Amino acid sequence: MSEEPTVFRCHVVAENAEALREFVHETRPDVGCRAVARGSRAGVGLDLYFRQDQLDRARAARSAPRVDITAIENVTDNWLARKEEVGAGDRFADRDAVPHGLGRKE
Repeated sequence: MSEEPTVFRCHVVAENAEALREFVHETRPDVGCRAVARGSRAGVGLDLYFRQDQLDRARAARSAPRVDITAIENVTDNWLARKEEVGAGDRFADRDAVPHGLGRKE
């Protein structure tokens, strides 16, 4: 199995919506399921998802000086940690075991 690319959730703040729109258009990040730009004292902010290579290019983009990019979390590490919590075996394999959680009724 190949190594998973590192993905970061970043909060990007621009002085106005036009600067944020220009940055998103230039860098083409993953905006998630439902991107919602929120206003604050610092400007207009949006959570965006970048692979490490995309994040490096975004920080060097022409529109980058007009935005503040803050990495909030390493999504890949969180996903891998949650994946480790899932067992490898079939928890319903033993017919005498009491099933827990969601399952198919037989």
